[in-house]
Amino acid sequence: MNALAAARSFDDRLNPILVKEVRQALRGRYFRTLFWLTLGVATLIGLSIVAEAGSRGANMGVGRTFFMLMNGCLFAAVLGFTPFSAFLATSAEWDENTHDLLVLSNLRPRQIVYGKLLSALVQALLYYATFGPFLVFAFLMNGVDLLSIGVLLLTSFVACATLNLLGIAMASLSPAKAPRVLLMALFGVALMMSWGFSISFATFVTYQPHELRDPMALPAIVAFVVGCLLVGGLFASLAIARLSHDEENRSSGLRALSVALVLVATVFGLWMELEFGHSEFAWGLQLAVLVPLVMLWLHFLCEPETLGRHVARHVSPRPALALLSAPFLPGGGRGAVLMALHMALGLSAVLAVRLVPGSDKTELNRALIGLALVYAYVWIYLAIPAGIASWFSPKLSRRVLTRLVIIGLVPVAVLLPPLLGLVLGIPSWLDFMHPLNPMYPLKGVISGSSFSRVEKLWLLTAALAAIVLNTPRIARGLQEVLAASRARRSRASSV
Repeated sequence: MNALAAARSFDDRLNPILVKEVRQALRGRYFRTLFWLTLGVATLIGLSIVAEAGSRGANMGVGRTFFMLMNGCLFAAVLGFTPFSAFLATSAEWDENTHDLLVLSNLRPRQIVYGKLLSALVQALLYYATFGPFLVFAFLMNGVDLLSIGVLLLTSFVACATLNLLGIAMASLSPAKAPRVLLMALFGVALMMSWGFSISFATFVTYQPHELRDPMALPAIVAFVVGCLLVGGLFASLAIARLSHDEENRSSGLRALSVALVLVATVFGLWMELEFGHSEFAWGLQLAVLVPLVMLWLHFLCEPETLGRHVARHVSPRPALALLSAPFLPGGGRGAVLMALHMALGLSAVLAVRLVPGSDKTELNRALIGLALVYAYVWIYLAIPAGIASWFSPKLSRRVLTRLVIIGLVPVAVLLPPLLGLVLGIPSWLDFMHPLNPMYPLKGVISGSSFSRVEKLWLLTAALAAIVLNTPRIARGLQEVLAASRARRSRASSV
């Protein structure tokens, strides 16, 4: 009886979403059908490989073939079926009208998201435990070493967690069923692509295990794991924001993780320069993280300008700390400050590597100019329309429309001058050699040619226009943070 009571007490202390989701999954038809189907297919494939090996004699190729086939079944389960199950479980909250009950319950959005993630990982661990004997048998058949098995298991588990968070985030984006069906199709395509990439990576590791002992292998594995954790954190923050009330802080988590993304790229680039002398990582990683950052900047710049009441109550009572925290608080003006902070950190990363003795100063000078040029164009294309849109009503529909318009303006700005060049008879514009095309000046930086006076003047004018348009709302955003800080000090003094 004591053991039963202790088990029930432990069950109560667990995340209730985890308990609910695990029970539903293990009793549901989806998991039971796919689990036994995957196990049955893997068993039949394994028996056929063993029978064939027994008829012609075991060799190293048989062990590798057996291992690859078992890995294919395992990866299909943990990188396909499990994340798709997480998507369906989150989508069911909308279909069964239980989403509002979850939001109104005592559960915090973070508990809901991590409970669903842990439930999906429990299902994945069942697959790993089931396929463990197959992988051990593959090792005993020779042809596969323990390091290859360990690396593949580690990377697949990290990728599984990231894909589960992606599924939860995508399913939480829209309460309407039609958009979620489209998101489900896109997510299914992404899962099939991830399965294909995982098979390619497993083939490379299995048939070339000596590459794992190369000095560059450890940084590559660390970069993959850290990158997956950061991207998964971004998806988790997105899902948490979608499950939070409008008055709650739905932005600070994403903002903090975006800064962490830049800092990790900075540290990794500096490490690669110090250890291996590869300067290209310093600017290459900053360009790589620019892809998710652009989408985050677009979201931050179009947020409502004012702080929610719940957020304002948690601003630091100290003015200095309140100002330091301002870029991490919700608001379009404060999003512009965060965007400038990201750009400063990215340029500082390349500059720090340039100061390392023995680094390629010529390459890093060009990288510094090129990165600054990319940042300038991103700032112009995002900040100008977002600054103009901030003058109008902050309704949700208009904010969504603003983001769509900003995305559509980029191809228009690149394609419109060639059409005008055709009408006006300007040959250079027909070849996309115009200042609105960011690839044109970037090509000049790579080739070593200088900008024309007109291009420099246009770029400077557009960047200054973006600053002028966003300065009023930046000032209002900082003043609002200071006002919230004063209000909190007055409340504390009155108590």
